[in-house]
Amino acid sequence: MNSNYIDSFKAQDPYRIGLITKGSRGDIQPFIALAIGLKKRGHQVTIVTFRNFQKLIGDYQIDFIPLDLNMEEEVYNEEVMEVTRTGSLLKFALLLRKHSDKYLDKTIHDIDRASENFDFIIASGLAFPNILPIAVKRHIKYAILNFSMPYSITKEFPSIGFEFQNIPIINKWSYTIFAYASCILFLLREVNLSARFLNLPKWSLAQLRKEFQLNNRLILHPMSQQLLQQPLDWPSNSAVTGFLNLPSTERTQISNEKSSSELQTFLEHGEKPIYIGFGSIPIPDPDLMGSIISRLLNETQHRILYCHGWTKPFLKLEHKNLFLVDSINHEWLMPRCKLAIIHGGIGTVGAVLHGQIPMIIASILADQPNNGKLITKKKLGVHIPFRKLSYDKILMAINLISTEEYTLNALATGAKMKLENGVEESVKLIEGYLK
Repeated sequence: MNSNYIDSFKAQDPYRIGLITKGSRGDIQPFIALAIGLKKRGHQVTIVTFRNFQKLIGDYQIDFIPLDLNMEEEVYNEEVMEVTRTGSLLKFALLLRKHSDKYLDKTIHDIDRASENFDFIIASGLAFPNILPIAVKRHIKYAILNFSMPYSITKEFPSIGFEFQNIPIINKWSYTIFAYASCILFLLREVNLSARFLNLPKWSLAQLRKEFQLNNRLILHPMSQQLLQQPLDWPSNSAVTGFLNLPSTERTQISNEKSSSELQTFLEHGEKPIYIGFGSIPIPDPDLMGSIISRLLNETQHRILYCHGWTKPFLKLEHKNLFLVDSINHEWLMPRCKLAIIHGGIGTVGAVLHGQIPMIIASILADQPNNGKLITKKKLGVHIPFRKLSYDKILMAINLISTEEYTLNALATGAKMKLENGVEESVKLIEGYLK
């Protein structure tokens, strides 16, 4: 990580900053990278998130306050699996709401208590409705770290869900429609439940939309400009920063991030493998995925490195061209692979492109279909919704993205991304906003 700004001098006015997030590892890891950058500037930084990430955060010497929920355990039940099979964004939003309700009282209490020690809060989109009443109650400034689904109004491209058209005036209206839908389906209820627990006044839809979309709060989009070019008509405090990558020098010192000697041997003896991994998203149909991997191994010469992530182990294969891992440092691994088959979470998309290889996105839900359409449009890979996945489609996609056009596109995009420094840019913006 280029740290000229971060290490040049300490911030003149250090702050006590709380980074509050909810979600999977893809939602946590960028906050760790940001915390490291802010700490190097002299700020006191604490991450508030689910307790199953305590070791990951502690490995980087960052202060941690746990929320009483283990997200990895929560994702394994039939209700969650059904939503992943349908890929419905509406069902996903309703499921988020249901799971949030189970722990909301304790979550609000823990966040409120933690916020006593913060001068400034940076929240993820999922945590935003929880911190909003608290920030107002305690008169704390806040910013939002928004992953891959911009909701700052622009005429340059439509909001998520409106990709079927691209007309400037309709584009602007699409963000208003998205904001109202988000507020009605999820945000307003969550904010008012949080306010009720804190004995605060109820919020109206207009008040919430103003905070959500119109108040020119600092909103950081930790994506590459190679994927999301910052619109010229965005408000002054909405910015595309570049991906928030963990510093490689520190990451390679973490015991859980080191590769085994067996993996090193596998990578060194044979052609580069195909990486397959779905991160924190349970695979909707393990039998289908197992069949696809088995046929690739038995009917082609491809080598495969499969990462279980949060999916319970299901592969019962033994093959000289197959290597299994539970977790892996994507930044280290991707340059050692020839292509990747992933679910399409924006963090993994960034790691694949940073590794300068093309990808197949087998999207399941949330922002993943949108990310799949994006990489298809830019000819950096192919998008196949998981529910339409088959061996023949995967094989055709592998052959397509192995061509010179896709290979060169991935090389060029990755090279440009390496010139970006999302952590440094984000720290600059945060300090400028606080001043």
